[in-house]
Amino acid sequence: MTEPVLKDILQVEDLVFEGDNKTALELLKEITKKEGLAYEDKLACNMLESRIIFRLGEREKAIKKAEKIWSEVQKLENPLPILDYLIIKTSDNWLKGEIDIGVNFFEEHLSYISKVQKKVMKNIEKFFELRKSDLLRSGGVLYWYKGELDTSIEYHELSLAISEKLEHKRNIRDSYNNLGLVYASKGDLDKAIEYYKRALSIIGLEGKETDARILNNLGNAYALKGNLDKSLEIQEQALTIRKKLGDKRNIAMSFINLGVTLQFKGDLDKSLNHYQNGLLLSEEIDDKMNIALALNNIGNIHDLRGDPDLAIEFFKRSLNIYKEFGIKEKIALLHGNIGTYYKQKGNIKEAFENLKQSLTIYEELENIHGSATILFELVQDALEQRDLKSIQEYLEKLDHINKSANIRSIDQRFRLAKALSLKISDQPRTRTKAIVMFEQIIEEEIVDHSLTVKAMVNLCDMLIKELKQTAEIELLKEIKDLLQKLQTIAEEQSSDSILAEIYRLKALLALAELDLKESRDLLQKGLTLAEEKKLENIASNIRGEQKQLEEQITLWEDLQNRKAPLKETLQYVKIEESMKQLQHEETDTYRKLFSLKI
Repeated sequence: MTEPVLKDILQVEDLVFEGDNKTALELLKEITKKEGLAYEDKLACNMLESRIIFRLGEREKAIKKAEKIWSEVQKLENPLPILDYLIIKTSDNWLKGEIDIGVNFFEEHLSYISKVQKKVMKNIEKFFELRKSDLLRSGGVLYWYKGELDTSIEYHELSLAISEKLEHKRNIRDSYNNLGLVYASKGDLDKAIEYYKRALSIIGLEGKETDARILNNLGNAYALKGNLDKSLEIQEQALTIRKKLGDKRNIAMSFINLGVTLQFKGDLDKSLNHYQNGLLLSEEIDDKMNIALALNNIGNIHDLRGDPDLAIEFFKRSLNIYKEFGIKEKIALLHGNIGTYYKQKGNIKEAFENLKQSLTIYEELENIHGSATILFELVQDALEQRDLKSIQEYLEKLDHINKSANIRSIDQRFRLAKALSLKISDQPRTRTKAIVMFEQIIEEEIVDHSLTVKAMVNLCDMLIKELKQTAEIELLKEIKDLLQKLQTIAEEQSSDSILAEIYRLKALLALAELDLKESRDLLQKGLTLAEEKKLENIASNIRGEQKQLEEQITLWEDLQNRKAPLKETLQYVKIEESMKQLQHEETDTYRKLFSLKI
């Protein structure tokens, strides 16, 4: 590059370094209008212009401009325009969902950095290093999408080290955000939240969309931890920012994520409305990735509402899009959902085949969190079939992941699966071990509410069966205390279906204690909640309980008048049916479909 042009270009580079891309673009256009500009200088300017407009959001225009001159740019000795193209190309790959293509391209050209590193002139060294940081971070994103999380962390940390040396706040912030996403994928939500907060703490930057993106991810992490009100508050902040900026893709993303949090809170109507808003916006701009995500989550709502046949239509439409783009992690997720559908329909063969496909992909991606989740499902399916060989096989795989992962949520998942396997034993001593394991998980710090709740529900189930046999008053008190803890969690998370079933179960226990007024009050609470939230199946069951109570009122008044013992009253209460329904609602409520986006 000639000396006068280099001086002008370095001014543009300084503006890009400081994040003033619009001023940089204006200055660059003035430079390219100058007469006598050498051909190689013009190429370098055009490639830099492509990178700037890519950063400003005109991605299609940028990639077309860059592709047009790439063959000539490769011949230049100047490394900056070459790195500009590599950054544009790898970023475009992950934005389009071309993950394998992007990874191959990234690895193919990565050696270029070390090849030219020593030849870089002092006056452009800072800008070379900045590009190197950008390229490494883009590689980290590609490996995150691919599911190779440790490799993703490695590239993000290399990128972060360069950015910290340059004291480049924007790149440091982006690396913190991306590392948060990777750790969230690994299941380490505390570390993810720590990185998101670090990203948001970097002051002195005008990056409203970046702030919205980080807030969105922080909200997701809080939702996964079960702090739904905090999640909703943060995601609303992100949506407000995005609406002001007017970027439809990001507004759609916020709608979808808010929908997930509302789904966790049990507000299915609002959740579906947000998913549909996200879908409409995504269809307007033909954003296939968000279309697939919205379809998936709409399917989940229909499933939760008791319409699995409609749900499967959305799941399959979503799966087809992910297959088109080869997004393996999402393909695995959808096979898991479809497997659950076939399980509900009683088609055990199709359910098993889809879950196995999901596991195979997760294992191929070395995605331990996904693998552990599917193995946990397979253990439960094998338990229902009393397939002892398969139970042992899946437990051993889950144990292997647990020992190598050192992640608390996976450790709890393994121990819970082990306790569930002990629960079905015919040996009282073995079942006692299950009770102890459930109690241990319940007493531990909550790292995943779904696991704690499942432990509580299954412990309650075991204690109720024991209560039916022994009618011990102390056992009844223990069950009531456990149900109260479950109720607290359900209220905190607005898990309305679980809460309604808890009211029903408590009503039956009150009936067994001959407190007819309390029983009626609790049934009415459960019915009111179920009707408000349009949980018709639950509402129908509770109406059945109310009807039966009134039809048998003479019996219950007689038992009450003669103060019948608990052992006798328990014979008339079908508490096991209510417990079974609570287990069903727990399983459906905590089927988590979540989007995490860079």
